Amino acid sequence: MLQSADPFVASYDVVIPCHNRAHVVADAVASVLAQVPAPERVIVVDDGSSDDSAAVIRALAASDPRVVAMILPRNVGASQARNSGVSLATADWIAFLDSDDVWLPGAARALLGSVPSAAHDIVVGYFARVEGDADPTDPECGWDGDCIRAGLASGGVIGPSWSVVRRAMVERVGGFDPSFHNCNDWDFYTRAGAAGARFARIDACVAQYRTVAGSRLVNDTAIGERNARRVLAHPYLAGFASVEAEPVAAAG
Repeated sequence: MLQSADPFVASYDVVIPCHNRAHVVADAVASVLAQVPAPERVIVVDDGSSDDSAAVIRALAASDPRVVAMILPRNVGASQARNSGVSLATADWIAFLDSDDVWLPGAARALLGSVPSAAHDIVVGYFARVEGDADPTDPECGWDGDCIRAGLASGGVIGPSWSVVRRAMVERVGGFDPSFHNCNDWDFYTRAGAAGARFARIDACVAQYRTVAGSRLVNDTAIGERNARRVLAHPYLAGFASVEAEPVAAAG
């Protein structure tokens, strides 16, 4: 476990699933490597891309020993790509950064400072939306920091890019469910809550949630609605769920 004079007390790995994001995945990786303290490793999983993502990822791994390239032979979806990356993780904590998002300076220290991480299993920060070339929006967080069960019943209020999870908790719930091609993050945090995960929210903006060129499953409303109903049917959310609940920033 890392020890230092600053509040950071835990080691962490970052898993970045990538599908046809050759034009931005290097930004995601660079934003993580620039953190102080840096991660033990950045595991970048190419999810059967048809563009140059695999070549870009291999080049990133060749240029920095902390970057690990995992090239999948076919597209399996973000859930299984994350799970594949987890298989190579060894640090106490794992961050799941989407390949089109970036961490802001100070994100690792904010998320893994001794106060939130010592007593919790999942730590959640704020994020800012960036639409194309527009300026970032005001920071937001879908969860108000109160009852996590009620928060999850209201929608997909936590995103992988602005949270960190104990590796032991990821393993306890079996990672992400590959049958969810969107809402997979919402389902993951719901199952973690049901497994007894202790959640904490910090008042710091740690990531930019970016809209870049390329398809996003979050835009498929029919699949999104169907998967939302599946999440809301989980027994953990019984008595809390609203029929109007929907993901605010589902992964895609």
